[in-house]
Formats: sequence, structure tokens, C-alpha cells
Amino acid sequence: MNRRTVLTATGGMSTLFVTGCLGGSDPVGEETTDVSMVDEQFDPRNVHADTDATITWTNEDETRHTVTAASDNWEKDSEVPGGAETTHTFGGSGVYDVYCSVHGDADLSGMSMKVSIGDETIEDPLGDGSDADGGGYY
Repeated sequence: MNRRTVLTATGGMSTLFVTGCLGGSDPVGEETTDVSMVDEQFDPRNVHADTDATITWTNEDETRHTVTAASDNWEKDSEVPGGAETTHTFGGSGVYDVYCSVHGDADLSGMSMKVSIGDETIEDPLGDGSDADGGGYY
């Protein structure tokens, strides 16, 4: 939650100002429904979309990739040849883990990503380039 509290005192009186978001956390991840598979990575690696959104993964490499569920809250295992695409519609709020079974692993090392849908927030977003950042090149 992003919140800032400012206390000011003027002539014996105190005033309390609270600014910022009073609701839940802002979603983490790029607001998009389009993901590229390029250079053995998903781009972007952390995605946020509305409930009932259809995510489209497009393989921009010549080598094959997969879009494979790495978390138990959904099912998908699609091979995506070079130049092809695959889609999935996420009906419920949640965080969904994804990996390529050719260049990654279900532990989100290698070619992997996270998708947050609806009001859900990615608590541990994946980094950009190394396994130490939570994913990265395999």
C-alpha cells in the first residue's frame, strides 16, 4: 500500500494528512495481453491484465517454444513453432506461473514469466536477466 502521512502543527493545533492509495496494492507487471517469445525469453516477464483477458504469446524466434503452466491454478501446455502464437483466456483473478519446457523449468528458472489477473498482485516479480533475479536465461 502506498501511503504517506504528514503531521503539521500550527498554533497549538495538529493536522493529520493521509495521502495515497487507501485500497489494495497496485498490480505489478506490464498492463498488456501480448507477450513475445524472443531470444529464449518471454517479454515482458511480468504481465497484468483484467479478469477474462486473453493473453497471446507470439514466438518471434525460429526455434520452438512452449507455453506451459508452472502453477497448479491453471492448465496449459502448448508447443509454439517459430512464427506461431497461442492464447489463453484467464477467467478468474490470480497469479499464474508460466515457463517454456524447452528453455526453462517449472521452478521458474530459465524462460519463465508470471501473469496476474484482476485484483491479484505478483508478490515476487521475475527479474530481467539472471536466475538470481527469479528466472532469466537458462
